[in-house]
Order: sequence, then structure tokens, then C-alpha cells
Amino acid sequence: MGASLGFSGRQTEPTKLEEAISWARTFARDMEWECADVSFERSRGVMGTQPLERPQIAGLSLTPHFACEPVPLLFLESTGQLVDSVVIDEGDGVIRVEPQVMVKTQFAGAAVHAEVCGFLAELRQRFIPDLQVDDETGFSDDGDEARLQRYLDTCWDRLLEEIREVAEPGDRLEIGGIPVQVPPTDAYVETQRGLDEDQQRILKELELWLVTRYGGFGLEFDRSRSAVEHLDLLMHESDQEGWCADPEDEDAERLAHGLGAAFGSTVEMLLGARWEADEEEGFVLADVGGVGLSLNPFQVAADRIAHGPSRAFAHHLAVYEDLARRLRARPWE
Repeated sequence: MGASLGFSGRQTEPTKLEEAISWARTFARDMEWECADVSFERSRGVMGTQPLERPQIAGLSLTPHFACEPVPLLFLESTGQLVDSVVIDEGDGVIRVEPQVMVKTQFAGAAVHAEVCGFLAELRQRFIPDLQVDDETGFSDDGDEARLQRYLDTCWDRLLEEIREVAEPGDRLEIGGIPVQVPPTDAYVETQRGLDEDQQRILKELELWLVTRYGGFGLEFDRSRSAVEHLDLLMHESDQEGWCADPEDEDAERLAHGLGAAFGSTVEMLLGARWEADEEEGFVLADVGGVGLSLNPFQVAADRIAHGPSRAFAHHLAVYEDLARRLRARPWE
């Protein structure tokens, strides 16, 4: 359900295959996509009806945006065939791979879908002339941004309508990976758990630490919309200077706490929300946008530190803002 891209093809020349992977790694860096090397081997495999002896698969997993599925650039080394990242373990060392790669872009939005289309178009032009792209939105063929947005809007309407048909007041579910609790009706009342005075003090101290340590010199963390951009600018500087080379380092953890508190308080100000103390997740935001969305800003901060700009604070704000707008336009009741 939702907009997806499918693609398939092969590159049989080993040198060209290596060049394609090297180029894709550079492309990802320039686009600020997350990029991870992938390599594995199994004793046996199958692709369709074709048996594979000792299949070796290598390449990259590219993540353009936290709400977009990873874009696999994985090759079967014996044939140069592109394969999907979904590998089914058949047992006894046998795996099943698919030559048709599928990537869902729906939840990341039109701009990210267009970025992935651009990546595939350049990949075909440079390295894989027989690359076939199946874009159900039509954007890969005509580049029509307005049509792309209309298609995504239609997908959202269909998705939310289907969810409404089965969702009950108080249900906890996910929409595009974002947790949401269907707002209760008068007949279903749940106790709202706010923060006590000590918890509020801790939250303010974490935010104040970030403001005091990194505020000024062009960076303002004043809970405004621009403050979210400044959080990303701070992390851009951290990336360049290597402050958080080890995400589990004590300094990185302290920074994540400050970033999470500042980002959460900004979302609370911009979209509306209430802080809660969750036994497992700590301080989280509930009822974001007044439509039941949930957000753990400290996890967002930790993911940004560990995985880079594809997990930007601005990306999260935009996705939550868009989903809240759609839910308000089509209320649960």
C-alpha cells in the first residue's frame, strides 16, 4: 500500500560493477543519504526457478530519508544481476532472492521519491543500460511533480480511509512507522500521564544545557521553526568535526539528551503535544498535532547522531507536520 519504485537489471562487467558501487557511494555522500556496505555468501540459493550455487551478494544499502525504505544496490557477483535486499532464508543454508527490487517511498514524500528516481536514471545512464524502472507514480517517465504529488495524496487518502475502517478508539498502531494512538471518545477515557515537577525540571535542565553549551554564534534554539534547522546545523558541524564518532560515548549521549529535549520542546511548541514519562522509552511526546501521534525526540536525536543527515530533525518535523495535517483534515470520528 502506498507509492513504490521497482527496478531490475544487471551489469556483467566486473570493472563497471565496481565503478557503479563507487559512484553510488559518492552520490549518497553528496545527497546526504545514509550508506552502508553489504556483503554476504551462502552455500546455496534460488532466484525464481534458477538454482544458485554459493551465491555471493555485495553492494550498498542506501537510505535517503528516515521515512523511506532503503534503496538496495546489491549485485549477485556471479552474474551481475541486481537483487532485492529482502532475502528469504529457506533453511539448510539455502536463500531465496528476487531480481525485482522494490522500494516504498510513500512516507518520505514527493521530493525523496524524485531523488530516488534521479539516482536510478543516472545509474542507468552511466552503468546499467538495461535498467528497467517501474514507477507506479509515472514520475520516472514524465517528471511531472504536480502529478506525483496528486498520486501520493491519493495513496494517503486510501491508506487513512482503510485504517479508519478498522481502528477503534484507544487503539495503538503505526502509520508509516510513526506510532499513533487513536484518540479516545467520551465512552473511552484514558488517564493522561503528564510529567511531575522533578521530571519537568530534568527536561528543562537538559534543554538549557544545549542552549548554554552551543547557543549563540548564529545558532538559536528558541523553539521556533528555524531552531529545528539550527539543530541540524549543529549536527552538521558535529559530523565535520567528529564530535560523535562513537555514538555510545558519554559526550555523544549527553549531546543526544540535549538535542532530544530541545527538539521535543520545539515540536511541542510548533505542533502541540504533551510530555509523558514512559516506563520503557523515558520522556516522550504524546498526542502530537492533537491527532494522537507519538514521538520519542531522544531516539530521533540518537538516530541522527548514529546515522547522519538522512535522520535530520527537519525531516522528522516535516513528516509529523504533514501527517498531522492529513489526520486533522479527515478526523478519526
